[in-house]
Amino acid sequence: MQIPNLIRNFIRKRIVSEYILLPFFYPDEGEFESFQKGYRLVSRKTGEELAGDAPRQWRKGWRVIARNGMDDPFFVDFTLGDASPVYFAYYGAGSWEPIKVADDIVKFEEILTALAALEAPCSLEAIATLADLNNEFYRELADDYAQEDEAREEPGYKYFSVFIEDLGADKVKTLVFLKKIFEDESFAATKDRTRNLPLCVFSGIEELALPLQDKLASLGVKFYAQEISFSEFIARSG
Repeated sequence: MQIPNLIRNFIRKRIVSEYILLPFFYPDEGEFESFQKGYRLVSRKTGEELAGDAPRQWRKGWRVIARNGMDDPFFVDFTLGDASPVYFAYYGAGSWEPIKVADDIVKFEEILTALAALEAPCSLEAIATLADLNNEFYRELADDYAQEDEAREEPGYKYFSVFIEDLGADKVKTLVFLKKIFEDESFAATKDRTRNLPLCVFSGIEELALPLQDKLASLGVKFYAQEISFSEFIARSG
């Protein structure tokens, strides 16, 4: 399925803000289908779909066009093409509850551009001129914008990078696990990554770093976690 022109152009502009709720990750050229993994697709290779027609299930026409810093998706309905509204949903809630954040992709781009130009902290009225504060997404975003600079820079989260220092006793199991993390096309590519240790295998919020560390420990891999600032997280994710 072809990406509609206006949506393709939006993705290419990659409008990024320091606010964790707003789009941060965009699909690279040629990797749009891989970007759907965990939402519409179980795996790009198998083509197995998670989408269906049951209530609160991911719809077959939905495609993720961006994710925020917590992997919450922003998506459109490809069956409607460029005329589709833009939706947001919270990832990991057990079901998909779409929240409309813009009437179409052009309006969404306008909102993101205007938000990026705001200097924080700012009043709720500044957000209200751009979006409906009765909308759950924009209400939460407005609260974030209204916070003091220090609190906004670290928006209630701790960030960590996790590094491995060896491959443990069972190197094959560890390589299988790392191949999944990096989504490498081959084990040779994964093995190449491990030639220079320590290797950073994750950067993100503490809640996601902890289960990864548990898994590495179960594999007998020597690792360490290093706390990083929100700015460092943004830089490493880029």
